[in-house]
Amino acid sequence: MEENLQIQEIKMNGFLFKILDKRKQEIARGRLYLLENDLHSQPIGYLEDVFVKEEYRGRGFGTKLVKEMIEKAKKENCYKIVCTSRFTKPEVHQFYEKLGFTKFGFEFRMDLK
Repeated sequence: MEENLQIQEIKMNGFLFKILDKRKQEIARGRLYLLENDLHSQPIGYLEDVFVKEEYRGRGFGTKLVKEMIEKAKKENCYKIVCTSRFTKPEVHQFYEKLGFTKFGFEFRMDLK
């Protein structure tokens, strides 16, 4: 039996969220990617690059940002939303759990550069 590997390009949609201060300087940011696969009729929301500048942390900007991203994922008909965090960031884990996320599995990673 002869195998034949096929590769098809998949187009992905996403959104960049930013919170700016009065001077239009970025305070916080995050990306929401909509990922689709043949196993589900609805997309997955994937949060990436969620970040709040250090001097603005603890003031609710991260909470506001992620809540907006969750609402956008709902409007885009996502059936789930996923994010990752390093083992070395327990404060980030608590932040996501406070917002309703649950620890579900492990992220496996291979750095290519």
